[in-house]
Amino acid sequence: MHKRILAILLTVLFAFSAACNTKPPADTTAEPTAEPTAAPTSAPTAEPTSVPTEAPTAEPTPELPTRFVFKPKVSSVYQQEVFGQTMIDTWYNFVDAVMAGETTFACPDNDTYNWMMGQFRDPCFPLLYEITDYCYDRNDPVKDGVASFIYTIPEDEVPKRIAEFIEFIEGILNEVLKTDYSDFEKCAALYKYFADNFTYDYDMFDRTQQGYVFEACSMRCFRECKGICAELSVAYSYLLMQAGVEASVMSGQREFDHLGHQWSYVRINGKDYHIDPTYALDTYDSLSYLMMTDDRREVMDGFPVSTFFAVSLYSREHPHPDYAATDDFFAPIWDCHFEALYPDEDILRCRRYSEGLEKEYFDFDYSGY
Repeated sequence: MHKRILAILLTVLFAFSAACNTKPPADTTAEPTAEPTAAPTSAPTAEPTSVPTEAPTAEPTPELPTRFVFKPKVSSVYQQEVFGQTMIDTWYNFVDAVMAGETTFACPDNDTYNWMMGQFRDPCFPLLYEITDYCYDRNDPVKDGVASFIYTIPEDEVPKRIAEFIEFIEGILNEVLKTDYSDFEKCAALYKYFADNFTYDYDMFDRTQQGYVFEACSMRCFRECKGICAELSVAYSYLLMQAGVEASVMSGQREFDHLGHQWSYVRINGKDYHIDPTYALDTYDSLSYLMMTDDRREVMDGFPVSTFFAVSLYSREHPHPDYAATDDFFAPIWDCHFEALYPDEDILRCRRYSEGLEKEYFDFDYSGY
C-alpha cells in the first residue's frame, strides 16, 4: 500500500515538473551551442512567508451552553438605574466575601452598607437574606473602607447551604428553560411554572397585616412553594435574572382601598413590561398578567401609574426614572390561557373560551421577541 502511494506521488510530481519545464523541441538544423551550466525552470521569485491553503473565514459563532450554570453575582439594569454603580459594586464585593467564607468586604461608607444590606440580599441572592446579617455595630459598620457582617448559622455550614441552593436554582432553570430561549420565552415558561407549582399563602398575608414579618422572603417562597406577592414577585424576578433577563419588582397601591401590591417588571428588546406571577396563580394558566402595559395593569386591578415604585419603596432617597410600559404587542394573548410554547416556530399556542364555554385555540406569533 505504501509503495503504491509513493509511486502515485512520484508520478504526480514528475508530471508537475515536466509541465513547468516544457520547451519547444530543439531545432536540429541549428548550430550546436555550449550547454549552459544551469537551466532554471522559471524566473526566481521571493519565497512566500506563508501559503494559505484556503480563503480566510469569519470566526465561528460560539455555541450556547447546553445548561444553565448558577451565577452568584446578579443584578438588573433597574437596580443600577435606581441605586447607582457604586451600590452594585458594593453588592458584588459582599457576594465575593460570602462565597470565600469571609466576614468583611470593601464598602465606601455606612450609608451604602445599610442600603445594600437592606435592598439587595433578598432579590439578588435569596439565601443570603437568611444566612447573613448586619454587623453588631449598626451605627458604624464601615471603618477605613472595610465593612463587616455576621452569619446567622455556624460558618462551617455556609458552604453546604450555598451548594444546596445552587443545585436547587440550577434544577429549576434547567427543568423549565432551554439556554437558547429568547427573553420572552423565559418569561412565559417561568410564568407557567409559577402558575402550576406555587400557591398563595393567605396565612402569611394575614400576619403581614399585623406588622413586619422577617421570614416573609423569597427563600421561604422557594422552599415552601407558596407565598404572598412580595415573595412571589421577587422569586420570579430572581430566576429571570439568573437566566439573563433584565428583571426587578414594581409596587403599586389602589386608590380606593389603599391595598398595596407587588409584581415583576422586565425589559425585553429595550421595552418595559409588567408581569404578575401572583395573580397568575389559580387562574387556569391565564395569560392576563403576562407582558402587561401600564394601562393594562391599572385596568385589571386598579393600580394607577402614579402609585408605582420601581425596585425600592424609598423613592425619596433613591428616585427612579419615569419608567413606562406602553408596548401592547402582547395584547392578543391577554384574554387567553397558556396551552403550549413552540420556541422553534416562535409560537405561543393559547386557548380561549366562547360564551358557550367552547374551547378554541389561537397561535400567537411572537417573532422578534
